[in-house]
Amino acid sequence: MLTAFCISSKRGEILFASLFEPSLTKAIFHPFLTELSSSPHGDPPPAFAKDGQNYVYVFRDDLYWVCAVGKGSFLEQCGHLLITESLSQLHRVCSVLCGALTQHSIMANTTLITEVVQETMNGGILQLQTADKLQSHIYSSVVAAKESSAVSAAPGLFGLEKSAPSTAAQQSALAVDTGKRELYVDVVEKVWASVASGGTVIRAEVTGSILARCFLPGNPNLTLTLNTQLLTTSQEGFNTGTRMSEVEFGSGVDVGSGDGGRQLSVMTLPGQEMNIVRYTLSPDHPHLLPFTITASSHSLTPSDSELRLKLTSNTGMGTVAPQVTFRTVAPATTAAVMSRTSGPRDQAVHFSPDNKAITWTISQFPGGSYAQAFIRLVDSGGNAVVESGELEFEVSRWVCSGVRVESVKLTPSVNNLNKWVRYLTTSDSVSLRLT
Repeated sequence: MLTAFCISSKRGEILFASLFEPSLTKAIFHPFLTELSSSPHGDPPPAFAKDGQNYVYVFRDDLYWVCAVGKGSFLEQCGHLLITESLSQLHRVCSVLCGALTQHSIMANTTLITEVVQETMNGGILQLQTADKLQSHIYSSVVAAKESSAVSAAPGLFGLEKSAPSTAAQQSALAVDTGKRELYVDVVEKVWASVASGGTVIRAEVTGSILARCFLPGNPNLTLTLNTQLLTTSQEGFNTGTRMSEVEFGSGVDVGSGDGGRQLSVMTLPGQEMNIVRYTLSPDHPHLLPFTITASSHSLTPSDSELRLKLTSNTGMGTVAPQVTFRTVAPATTAAVMSRTSGPRDQAVHFSPDNKAITWTISQFPGGSYAQAFIRLVDSGGNAVVESGELEFEVSRWVCSGVRVESVKLTPSVNNLNKWVRYLTTSDSVSLRLT
């Protein structure tokens, strides 16, 4: 039987854990995380033993879904394939219930995932389930980690997005009326980045997925045509296309050769999310982050200083960020802050005296514009400076890689079909140096 289960981020942070023996703690996964960080050839094998513990895992949506297997158990004797399939099935169930899986959505839906794990891993004993069978046993509702309503009011590629939910993560697939004949194609990217004070990108990782959800009778064949080839090999001559370091096509996806490898075809499954392709931008690809922030500090009085922040959107006209949040920590002696802002109307600066945290929030941030905040740090010292901060964002109708879906075709064709193609970029960890 299984002794423990966890979901870990790509950085080795445990986002969710379920222990099936009372004597265990999260420390049972420390050997796994150690092996993850020290493996010289990428990820370790899908099943391995370390420090007396047996581990089986799968890597989905930039998250590690890990099980610890008890010694001498029946599962250990049977091998890891059954556990691997069960973890993949658990991931599919969570994807259907929660939508796009990120670190934020996992932590926001801990209660719901706990119920799913209790049903699929009953006390460490695997139970094979599907989302439709589990739905009647789940009492928690999905918590949207980042609310967005911008896309629902704007026309999109097909001119029909005005009635669509803003992101796939905010609506359960089981809640969509299948009688509406709907097709959703989402290009979703996540960003990890470290940026120097001058705006230079020190390190950036962008991973993306093209997902499809089809609510149609039968199993029509879906064909997508992209604006660029998803290749990991460099081409001769001048090439302006997107460069990838990893490309992984979903099960059953056929990559056409007639259009330079830009056509992807797959048979649809009614009511289920299909991962058509997952990719990672090449490290040498020129990363364009959606926002640039500049900061400066000025002395106002011997006891007070002013922090000036300017946030510029690089996403261009026609895009919008439903919410952008910048977080930093004021000097330890800061007693209060006073602030004024310019730019978009919906801005707020909040100060927490307990942990000295400053939070600057901007709602409905249009692409191509900028916002400014002037924050007076009371009793911080006239020469006080703020060194770094974290930026969180969600940008609609824009992705860092520039990947676009040029056409969507169903074979055989379906009448009265509502099609939505949506683009979404979210931050997972973006740290900024201010000085």
